[in-house]
Formats: sequence, structure tokens, C-alpha cells
Amino acid sequence: MGEKVNCRPLSENDLYLLDRLARDPEFLGPYAWTGFRSGLRELWAQTGLQSDDLTVLAVIEQDEPVGLATWRKVAYNNTSHAWNLGLCILPEMRRKRCAVRANWWLVDYLFAHTQANRLEWHVDIDNAPVRAGLEKAGFVCEGVARGAAFRDGTWRDICLYGLLRKDYFGLPAPT
Repeated sequence: MGEKVNCRPLSENDLYLLDRLARDPEFLGPYAWTGFRSGLRELWAQTGLQSDDLTVLAVIEQDEPVGLATWRKVAYNNTSHAWNLGLCILPEMRRKRCAVRANWWLVDYLFAHTQANRLEWHVDIDNAPVRAGLEKAGFVCEGVARGAAFRDGTWRDICLYGLLRKDYFGLPAPT
């Protein structure tokens, strides 16, 4: 696959990605699957999965969808919020740096097109590959939310990663 990743709104041809998100544990992977979902196609039909609170886009590499990128609003008070990011790359496209390039696209896009001062990730404490990738990308592990996410019949600890606008502008592009 190529070196350039972009994201775009989901088209009707991309809805199979929502179906996989809703029904396929392998698509989200072992650290994010929390169970079957419904209503994603209906939400897409109503909002295009683009709103002030949640956006879901198709991750595109060489004109082919390779996953989903999301951001959702996390309020810190009545006037301030951050964007919580998420990526879901097709299993067959993992380990090909799609997620690295997609994360970089998200960071670039959100700092260029929103007033956000802060971007963040919530990552299962045992998800060492994603945690290492985020740290390499300049995100800082700011702490652990103990017992914050229910998965596989147990409450899991979640690491909170953050990147501030002022820190981003000094970062080199990913290699």
C-alpha cells in the first residue's frame, strides 16, 4: 500500500465497515471489542455520522477504505472540550503503518480545522502496541483511569493519553 492516508465521510459503499464494527470482534481487536452493536446504519442515514459531538470517517489509502477514524467531544467544563480519538483498521491492513498515518491525519486535521487545544486517546492498559505508537507520535500518558471500561466480563483499566496543540507544532512528521 501507499504512503498517503486520507479520511473522508462514509459513503453507502463504505457501510460494510459499520457492519464489521457492529458484528466482528476481530475488526476492533482484543482490546476494544465490547460486544455487538446495532443502529449504526440508522445513525449514518440520519446524520452521516458527522455531528458536533461525534464524527466517524472512512480511512482511505490508495482510494480504498482500510478502516474507520472517529473523534468525539469530551467536555471538561461548560466552555472547554477535547477530542477523544479512535481508529479501527481492517485486520488485514494492520502492521502496514496505516494506523500511524491515519493518526497523523487526525491530529493534523483537528488542530488545523478546530479550536481544540487538546486531543486524547483512551487505551486499554494491556494494549502495549497502541500505547507505544501513541508515545512515539508525541502523546503523553497522563494517568490511568482504574476500572473505567467493561470488557470480557471484567472492569479494565484505561490509560489516558493527551497531546496539546503547543506540543504538536514541535513534532516531526512520522517516518
